This record gives sequence, structure tokens and C-alpha cells, in this order.
Amino acid sequence: MVSSYFAFLKPPLCNYHYGTSCRKIHLDARLIRGLVGTTVTTYNDFSDGPSPEPSSLVVSATKPDPSRATNSPATTSRATPSAQAGSTMTLVCAWSGLSQTWVITEKLAEKAAPATEHDFKMGHGTAKTVGKFLCHPVGDPKQIAFMRIYQQIPITGTEDADNATLTKQAVPPPVCGELECFKLLQAGRCAAVPQFLGHAESTQGEHDLLPGGYIRYIVWEKVPGVPLTEEFYWGLDDIARKDIRFKFRAAYEQMVRCGVAPDEPGLSKIIFDQTTGDVHISGFRRGWPIIDKLDWSESLYVAHGLAELSREHDWHLHPENWKW
Repeated sequence: MVSSYFAFLKPPLCNYHYGTSCRKIHLDARLIRGLVGTTVTTYNDFSDGPSPEPSSLVVSATKPDPSRATNSPATTSRATPSAQAGSTMTLVCAWSGLSQTWVITEKLAEKAAPATEHDFKMGHGTAKTVGKFLCHPVGDPKQIAFMRIYQQIPITGTEDADNATLTKQAVPPPVCGELECFKLLQAGRCAAVPQFLGHAESTQGEHDLLPGGYIRYIVWEKVPGVPLTEEFYWGLDDIARKDIRFKFRAAYEQMVRCGVAPDEPGLSKIIFDQTTGDVHISGFRRGWPIIDKLDWSESLYVAHGLAELSREHDWHLHPENWKW
């Protein structure tokens, strides 16, 4: 069903279950600052072939013109403290394809994945911080979307080094599992997940966290509804829970047919619209395209918090005894 063609996308072994010696520890962070009120222009042309190369970047502290064309020079969204006051910074990517300029309105969370020099030499990837934001298109504040920002940060212990030292750590953006997932989901016209709305890449300036390092932006739809919680789900009656499970399975199988599965299953990854009864699956920050065929199993209900196992030794043989 899913070709081994995607094997090359598999991240380093430390992205899986190899203990804390493999650097993938994500810590709460507050490194990405000053972006609320600024804008980012993304593009979406996955259907037109390989992603084109980004253009060079220049700094501007002027307010963006929503009508400007995307083939103009790009400007960085990362403002210096002095430039942030009374101005709006914008990043415009000079790529072909559908484009959209987004206003960042709220920061929701940030996780940092630090790395030592040893980690980097072992192939465990670069140090980075990942922030999640709310945004909307310029001129349309009612169309709320999510934006994820991946930004390279200095290797542990070099945070206060001079720019000449930090610049040597800069690398091109690595393959992004979340972006690869969205490519497949969009190509498969998957309606079971939020719609992908665009992405962009840029290079950090001399006053940013890592001069010359990468920044990647990914934007996706904020679908109606809220993430499920244990209290809400188990507070529903049997019929309502059964309906959610039925719709979840249909959504999951549609997603898997596109070659994608979320990396961190859980109730919070299931978005439920109580008004319409619609179910969507979200959460691809640590996702990767699947390599082999993934068959449906009733245990997936358990993994996503929609059922609870019995205490029997052979529980896997008797799902009728699970808590539904």
C-alpha cells in the first residue's frame, strides 16, 4: 500500500524509542519572541513539482502591503528589539505558486530540542526550537489558522559565542516530517485532517538566535471543534462514544491510505465538532510518512484514548471485555 520509496525520509534513530541518550528531549522554551503582530507570507505549490529554491532575504521595517506580489525580494520576519516598536516585519518568499500573507496574533506554545556538539556529530540533528502560533490572513481575521515555526538555535554551550562562531553552525533546513506528511495528505485530498495552507523558509539575520541558521514556517487550517479530553469523552453516553469511534476509524483509514500516520497518538489529537459531529485528526509535528502497510487494529482505539484495556492476560484476544 505504501511504497518503501519513503524509507529515505525516516529520521535518525533517536527520533524513535532509543532512550534519553538520543537527544530528542523537548523542553518548554521562550526563545521565539516579538512575532505577534508581524506577518509571514507562505506559498503552496506542492502539486506543481519539487519545491523551488528560496530567494535572498533583505531586512525591512515597513508595514507590508497585502497586494504586493510574491516575486518581490523577501524580507525577514525576525525584527530586532529596536525595529519591533511601531513597525510590522514581514517575510515574503520569492517562490512561484499560490501565496498567502498571515498576521501572527498569538503564541500558544514553544518547545526547544537542545543539542550538544557530540549529538550533532553523531547525526542526531541540529538544535532547534519549535513554536506554535495562531494567525489569520491579512484582511480576514475570521479565518483563523495555526502556524508552526522551526528555528535553528546554537549548540549547547555556545549560546553566548560571537557571530563568527555561531554562523559556522548554520545548516540548510533538514527534511521536515510534518511538511512531508502534509504533502502526502494534500496530494491524496485527505479530508480527515486540517487543510495544509502553506509553508516558507528563510535565513536568520545577524541579530537572531543563530545568524545564518534556518527558519521554517508551516501553516494549516484550524478546523471547527476542540481536542477531545478524557473528561469530555468518557462523560458521553455509549452511543455518542461509539459514533466518535466510528468516525475516528474512517478518518484514520483515510489518512493512512495517503501514507501518513501521526507519531504521537492521543485524545488531544482528535478534534471533535460537537455541533456537526465531525472528527478530524491532527498532530504531525513528529510525524513521518509511513514506510510499510499499516493495517487497522482495535488497539488503535486504546492508543488514542478511545477505549481502555481489560486486565486480562490475553486482553488482546478479547476486545469485547475492554471499556468502550
